[in-house]
Amino acid sequence: MILSYDCSVTYPKGFMANGTIAGIKANGSYDLGVIASERTAVAAAVFTRNRFEAAPINVSRRNLARSGSKARAIVVNSGCANALTGNNGLKSAQKTVSEVARRLHISQNEVLVASTGVIGRHLPIDSIRLSIPNLISGLTADPDNHFPQSIMTTDRFPKQVATEVSLSKSKKFRIGATAKGAGMIHPNMATMLCFVTTDAGLDRKSLKSALVYAVDRSFNTITVDGDTSTNDSVFVLANGVSGVQIRTKAEREVFSEALTEVLRTLAMMIVRDGEGATRFVKLKVENAATYEDAVEVGRAVGTSPLVKTAIFGGDPNWGRVVSAVGNSGAKYDPSKVELKVGSISVFRRDEPQKFDTQALEQLFSKKEIEMTIRLNAGKESAQVFTCDLSYDYVKINGEYTT
Repeated sequence: MILSYDCSVTYPKGFMANGTIAGIKANGSYDLGVIASERTAVAAAVFTRNRFEAAPINVSRRNLARSGSKARAIVVNSGCANALTGNNGLKSAQKTVSEVARRLHISQNEVLVASTGVIGRHLPIDSIRLSIPNLISGLTADPDNHFPQSIMTTDRFPKQVATEVSLSKSKKFRIGATAKGAGMIHPNMATMLCFVTTDAGLDRKSLKSALVYAVDRSFNTITVDGDTSTNDSVFVLANGVSGVQIRTKAEREVFSEALTEVLRTLAMMIVRDGEGATRFVKLKVENAATYEDAVEVGRAVGTSPLVKTAIFGGDPNWGRVVSAVGNSGAKYDPSKVELKVGSISVFRRDEPQKFDTQALEQLFSKKEIEMTIRLNAGKESAQVFTCDLSYDYVKINGEYTT
């Protein structure tokens, strides 16, 4: 499967998008975006597991239920999370939905909504409503539509990817996606927003199943700082404009794997863009009793402040990694665990191994580091992606609202 990085949600047929400046952000950058489908699409979403759900998640859940998992548009703002804002926040999210629906001449139940930014502040709803007419009139299928920029907060670069998938010579469909995220990233959705479009046709059950599978193997396997946000959302719209209908088990598997690869690519972009991150780390957990155990071990290592700071300093303190494995709840025999950094085995069967110290130091000084943790407890494996914890992370988050 070939991935393209210069287009995203408008690559599939029948989708348009736009981004604009609504004055939500003090720095005057893009902060309001919309995606629209030329026909009603089957919709699915996965939301945060944080119990303090932001207002837009509440509204999107309701609209998905009322519409029977159908949608024509998604509107999103950055710069203000509209979270922990009570009844006023719900009203603001609904007003945003209502105005977009009115301008597109569609039902309010066919509009989904998302927000990202500072928690505990009210949306400047008047500025948003004044900006929506231009936002809608500027909808375009052009890849340079500013939507990816409109969802960014502390992101250093837009994250987008698209692909075309062939079921046969005459049956091809496309998937496009964009995401935002750099801080407050942790498994169980990670703290991010992601928007996916496809011109394939799927029924509601198949689309939701594919999305859950893909999220579990992408966004739920990354961590930057161990915090799960109030606004995490992944949306997918399938409008069927390509004429390709995903019906058979084999076709569903092809779609699911393609969607997983797209989301995994975005997930790795998020980790590489982690706030203040200087190193990218791939944690391969092998021979686990279950897939869940493998992910749990990877999470334990990936969220450990001691591991992350050692990686930042290029300090080959591999004992911190093994110690973090021991803090997971996975089932394995500690005496059978092996740790490799790159191709160097540093720990095996309760014993430190003989290795070239200088070579290990060089591996820890690289911008991308790979570690393999073999539990020798079964046949399942998983990959978890993380980054280091730097001085800049503290600075960025210490000054986030000021």
